[in-house]
Amino acid sequence: MKNDCIMDARQQQQQQQQQQPAGIPVPPESDGDQYFERVTRIAARALNLPISVICLDSLGQPEVIGASGCGRDVIDNVNTYYSRTLQCEEPFVVRDVLSDAELAHGPLATSKLGIRFFAGIALRLPCGQPIGMLCVMHSMPRRFTRQQRQMLVDLGQMIEHEVGLRKLDSSDRFQVLRAIDRLQTQRALYVETFHRTPVAIAHIGRDWAWRHMNDACVKFLAHSRAPLTKTNILDLLDANDRTRLEQAVQALSRGRRGEALTLDVTFRLRNKQSKPARVQVAWKQTTSALDGGWLFVIHDTQAERREKAARDAREAALHRGAHEASEGLRRAHEQLTSTERQLGATRVDLRAIADNLPVLVAYVDGERRYRFANSTYREWLGLDPEEIVGRLAHEVLGADYLAAIEPYVQRVLNGERVEYEIGATLNGSQRVLRGVLVPRRVHDQAADGYYLLVQDVTERTALLDRLRHQAFHDALTGLPNRRSFLERLDEACAAGGDGVAAIMFIDLDGFKAVNDTYGHQCGDEVLVEAARRISRCVRDGDLVARHAGDEFTVLLTGPAIDRAALERISRAILLTLSQPITFGAKVVQLSASIGMLLRGRAASLSGEALLRAADAAMYRAKVAGKARIVVHELHDLPAGVPG
Repeated sequence: MKNDCIMDARQQQQQQQQQQPAGIPVPPESDGDQYFERVTRIAARALNLPISVICLDSLGQPEVIGASGCGRDVIDNVNTYYSRTLQCEEPFVVRDVLSDAELAHGPLATSKLGIRFFAGIALRLPCGQPIGMLCVMHSMPRRFTRQQRQMLVDLGQMIEHEVGLRKLDSSDRFQVLRAIDRLQTQRALYVETFHRTPVAIAHIGRDWAWRHMNDACVKFLAHSRAPLTKTNILDLLDANDRTRLEQAVQALSRGRRGEALTLDVTFRLRNKQSKPARVQVAWKQTTSALDGGWLFVIHDTQAERREKAARDAREAALHRGAHEASEGLRRAHEQLTSTERQLGATRVDLRAIADNLPVLVAYVDGERRYRFANSTYREWLGLDPEEIVGRLAHEVLGADYLAAIEPYVQRVLNGERVEYEIGATLNGSQRVLRGVLVPRRVHDQAADGYYLLVQDVTERTALLDRLRHQAFHDALTGLPNRRSFLERLDEACAAGGDGVAAIMFIDLDGFKAVNDTYGHQCGDEVLVEAARRISRCVRDGDLVARHAGDEFTVLLTGPAIDRAALERISRAILLTLSQPITFGAKVVQLSASIGMLLRGRAASLSGEALLRAADAAMYRAKVAGKARIVVHELHDLPAGVPG
């Protein structure tokens, strides 16, 4: 009977489960039921139809082994559909049941299901014997596309494979399952490759209709997929190309199936434009009549020409670029050679210049290690420059000098250009050194060490000190001069109450007679002695200056001195200057007139005004008879003394 294969398969499976040795699992019967249930659910979702049923032949009658969207009692109503489906090689499709007289009055159409659409595929053994049916249904009329038909066929083949597997014993079953997994993996890889390849590929049926096409094919033909499937490939060709293609494919069908042909044709696109192409056709190897036909590989010759032109242009550009690069490299090599020679000569020149400069020149890296030192290190430190290179700074410089410059080294390593001037002892010689530290940067990175240049400014500093002393001191007495006194007076005035305590203006009485009698040399000696005597009478913080000629000024500072103390100082000066001055046999007797200005509103007057006020007080002392002190309060200043 027709169902012997199915019954034998189930009996063998039950026997295999009972006789299967330990370690080889055998799926229970429920696993098969679950498998078919899953297939029906997949079919319903994939085909977007609510009802899916799988039937297997049982004693000449269909037995539902899987259903989705309906109960298994549908078996009572599918007999007519079942028999008609098994009579068809291809899917049996009824878009509207009401258009079929036999089915329109059948139980499925008139029941509560109200079936209006039906599509089924016969399930067959490899020998061609029908063993069942896979079908899908809907309560509304529907279209059934070519892709849906193919998907129904694929699902039917899956069920056929499963039924065939159930006839095998367990060991063969699992080997076949593994083989199927490998085949499915290969198929998935093939499908992905087919759809993702940038070359246009299509499966054309024997009726010249499209079976499958990849995205590149749809793009090449400038159609959308759905309208394109309603045509065939010959509809897109001119009459001459159509005839040539038909004849070539017929000749290919009569020849060896492994051969392929190549033909140049022109396709007519939807936008009425034409596109030339090179078509390669090969026979599609298959065991199914439904999958028969040809594989077309369509090459866009325009795009290939453009790609070839672009490739030729790129190759030409690369050739030109390579030639230009070669020439540039040659010129760069020549320039590098010339630069190396120049650099070598420059290095020699720079070394000669650095070695002959009377300054320390060096480069110290970020680890404080000397990388260059000029010959001046030999003169100043007694160290050969070659011995210095590679040594750390603390191994070359003295601890005191190193400690003195450490703050500046920290700053230069932080990227700052630094100048300094310090006193230091180098190789037993006391020097005043002025240094410049410049950070070394490579490609704008952080400082990687520093360059240093150190000058010996000992003599210049001493000269500046002498010049500064001469500018602010009297050459004869060594006392500060008028300029120095005024600067100090202005500073004391700016200090406010803690600044000026009093100002004295002292003039020697009768000094002109000394010059006239004993000469200017004796007069100079008298001035020096007078300066010495005045200096002995004041405190340490007070200032004695030679104003001009035989005039001296005294600035008494600080708040901790009262008027009585000021008077004692001034009288001590008056007394000491009245004592005889003896130079060998010469005895000089002098006196002094002193004008003194006490502290008052000193902050409101300039130093010049205060000094003029003290000078005015001294003048009144001379008018009053000389050899005396006139004290003038600040608030008693005459109107003629400006502030």
